[in-house]
Amino acid sequence: MAYKKIIGWDECVAQNGSTVYDDIVENSASLSVEEGEEKEATLEGGSAEGRKQKADKYIIEFDRRLGNEGFTPGFVENAGSVGIIPKAAGAVYAELKGCSLKKTLKQNSTDGLVAHYLYKTKGSTDSVGNLDDIEIKESEIAAVFTAVSNTTGKNPYEEGWYIKEDDIYKHAFETTPRENVTYYKMG
Repeated sequence: MAYKKIIGWDECVAQNGSTVYDDIVENSASLSVEEGEEKEATLEGGSAEGRKQKADKYIIEFDRRLGNEGFTPGFVENAGSVGIIPKAAGAVYAELKGCSLKKTLKQNSTDGLVAHYLYKTKGSTDSVGNLDDIEIKESEIAAVFTAVSNTTGKNPYEEGWYIKEDDIYKHAFETTPRENVTYYKMG
């Protein structure tokens, strides 16, 4: 089966039912497709008699930083719906319905041990053959950033602070505050 990455996100949240994950590792979230296999029936002599196409299956993957909450690797057959929602109001995203979920652990050079989530649709179709387990939606989330007033003795990376470059907020990776830099926190 061929996998094709369709899109990836820098900063986003994932929503699985009523659970929202806002601790996604930057640039780890992606939407891919496993293209359905096409089978061709041929007559003797090689001419095509008919074709059958299996439905495409969509995949959403992301990594989460492991905190103190419990995490158990494993597989869930009916994990419900999932969407990766960009933190920009009006951005479009895909919500996958009726997914299975595979949770594993992997190593990340920046964050160490991270939890890897892989949601996959079943490739279900409606009565006319259109996929009915993916829906395109518009993001209603708009991230709000406020300036940090006191940075003395704090670790910008551990605090989860951001630095504004042009009109983009980027995670601060330094461990001590720099002079003449304004740090921001989300929320």
